Amino acid sequence: MAKGVQRQTEQETTPQEFAEAPPRDIYPVSDIRFVLVEIGKLATKTDRLIDDVKGHGDKIDAVRHQVSFVKGALYVIGAVIAALGIAVVWYFSGKLAITIKPGA
Repeated sequence: MAKGVQRQTEQETTPQEFAEAPPRDIYPVSDIRFVLVEIGKLATKTDRLIDDVKGHGDKIDAVRHQVSFVKGALYVIGAVIAALGIAVVWYFSGKLAITIKPGA
């Protein structure tokens, strides 16, 4: 019975010596620095991506304008060839008489 009383008094008293261990951080500082560095890298790469996309957009616009110019030129050339074809057909059918007088 003396042991039970002695054990009870030891548990109820406050300890005289405390553990000497550094406090544990919830988020270690080195991890936060790593995250900040990675966010900085991501921001830099995002800015570079935006510039690259803008450059590609400018190139695509230039190609689009060139294609429009070529299409327009083909329409004009097609119209000229069609007009010349009609003139040749009319000339050989006798509907179009072109006379060239020498020495005129």
